[in-house]
Amino acid sequence: MSALKSRDPMNSARTQPQGGAWLWPDPQEVTAPAVRAGRPVRSGGLPASGQWPSDPPAPFWPPAPDGGERAPRALRTVEPPEPAAFEEYDALTLPEKPIRGTFGFQANPGYSAAPAQALHAPMPGATAAALGAAQAGWADPVPAGPAPSPAFDPSPSRLAYRLNRLWLTPLVRNFLRLGLPLLVVAAFAGAWASKPENREMVTGQIAQTVEWVQNQPMFRVTGIEVEARSPEVALGVEQLLGLSFPLSSWDLDLTDLRARAESLDAVERAWLQIRSGGVLEVRIAERVPAMIWRNGEVLDLVDDEGHRVARLATRAARADLPLIAGAGAPEAIAEAQALWTAAAPIQGRIRGLVRVGERRWDVVLDRNQRILLPETGALEALERVVAMSEGAQQLLSRDVTIVDMRQPVRPTLRLTAEAMTELTRNRTETRGAPRR
Repeated sequence: MSALKSRDPMNSARTQPQGGAWLWPDPQEVTAPAVRAGRPVRSGGLPASGQWPSDPPAPFWPPAPDGGERAPRALRTVEPPEPAAFEEYDALTLPEKPIRGTFGFQANPGYSAAPAQALHAPMPGATAAALGAAQAGWADPVPAGPAPSPAFDPSPSRLAYRLNRLWLTPLVRNFLRLGLPLLVVAAFAGAWASKPENREMVTGQIAQTVEWVQNQPMFRVTGIEVEARSPEVALGVEQLLGLSFPLSSWDLDLTDLRARAESLDAVERAWLQIRSGGVLEVRIAERVPAMIWRNGEVLDLVDDEGHRVARLATRAARADLPLIAGAGAPEAIAEAQALWTAAAPIQGRIRGLVRVGERRWDVVLDRNQRILLPETGALEALERVVAMSEGAQQLLSRDVTIVDMRQPVRPTLRLTAEAMTELTRNRTETRGAPRR
């Protein structure tokens, strides 16, 4: 044995027993670790130093009693195994082949318990190298037990990687979150609605619900109130609407009712609303008559736009309004109003304005007088006639039946029969020639 020198006095005092006898091997020494099951063992004989790693190096514990070094201990030699006892397996070239059984000196009913026979029964997870080492006696027995499970590989599989990358695509992720559930719901709804009895059931339920809501007291209309300037127009609008009460406000089409109210000639605009208390209020803006249009034997009131307002029974009913006549007179009512304003000095004698050929006007006066106005420049021509009538000439006070202003540069007068006879007599007397 090799001489051991103590490097730690405290440790040497602790390990030296009473009586000066040394315990060998020291219980505190650590033995070589056991070979794990399933781990390949390379066979190559002893190391070059001729000792195993488990043997202590020299110098080692314990030191000599005299404080010197102890003589080196004889090395324990182990004969290498026979070459035919086992084959060497390389973990890099040949996969491990587990041998089912146990190694050690345990009793087994199927084998002899002699120490010379190291292999007693198969043990799972043992390799051929470990088996050879156990048979040779230069390796610790392989402990019995199940083979350790392989280490967990955290890397994903190829399929999991592709699915993960596909899930990171926004289009695919949005489709799976929103599109696919909506498609499933739509498919179920379409399949359910494809049956006629289901559709009829839904339609009936909707109709009953709508009818129940519309018949609520809050939506009931019980009367109508028409506000107009004249009672005749208000009564006409009420009769034209033709509503029978009570009814639901859901059944009233206010747009259609307004169009029907405005279809009356005397109505310019109409406003409709349902007031609280279930009253339909109708406010009417009437058309204001501006002139009376004689269309043949019929008298109609027209407004300043030429729109018909109402039928007039007699001319005396609206003597304050001027009279126009002729085809197309309402379309030129603006010009007729201008002529009526220009003839203010002689308005008391004007009986009316007549539209001729839908292109010009004639002013009809009392005493069967008529002023023929041109197609263009009628206002200026009438102003000249009024000026000659109000001036010193007193044109319209003479025996004149027609004042023709169709050619403003050459006005023409037509006298009455009596005036023509008197004019001829005066000319004869002036000349002195006997009349034959």
